[in-house]
Amino acid sequence: MDKAFKLAYKWHTGHFRKKTTIPYISHLMAVSALVLEHGGTEKQAEAALLHDILEDTPCTYEMVRRKVGKEVADMVQACTHVENEGEKSDEQWKARKQIYLDHLVAEDHNQQSLLVALADKTHNAEATLRDWVRNDRRNDWFGEVFNASFKYQQWWYHGLLDAFRTLAVPQSLLTRFEYAVVQMFGQPS
Repeated sequence: MDKAFKLAYKWHTGHFRKKTTIPYISHLMAVSALVLEHGGTEKQAEAALLHDILEDTPCTYEMVRRKVGKEVADMVQACTHVENEGEKSDEQWKARKQIYLDHLVAEDHNQQSLLVALADKTHNAEATLRDWVRNDRRNDWFGEVFNASFKYQQWWYHGLLDAFRTLAVPQSLLTRFEYAVVQMFGQPS
């Protein structure tokens, strides 16, 4: 855990949660804690600390593998969103998110990474719900903070909820995720 934390701290120093002064490392620590609280292994907790490193920093898969091993690096890679160069529209954002959803439910998906992914999405959903409530539950707030409007965020979170409901993940954590999603976006149709 020490090597994973140091790597996460090194690459995410100076990063903050969207439109806040909250250091980004707090999210990584919270996701790691959720993994452990819901039966995850130490390797999964390490992957949780590093789950955004490939997506949000110049750190590479090879650097992660050398520092914490292939098992953790593979889980981190499985949690990483693909990038679309020049992503400008909601539709381009949606296409990138659809790739993630398809990958999440694919038969060859790294099964160990599913708990990490759900812990990440749960922490994101709970933090988003908290901030949305602080902003008077205004749906236009989503477009002010995120790269996509309320309608697209609703599609994304409903897609995640539908996907996680089909996967082998801890029900207790899925219930937390579902609660936050339904509070913001209602039940999926």
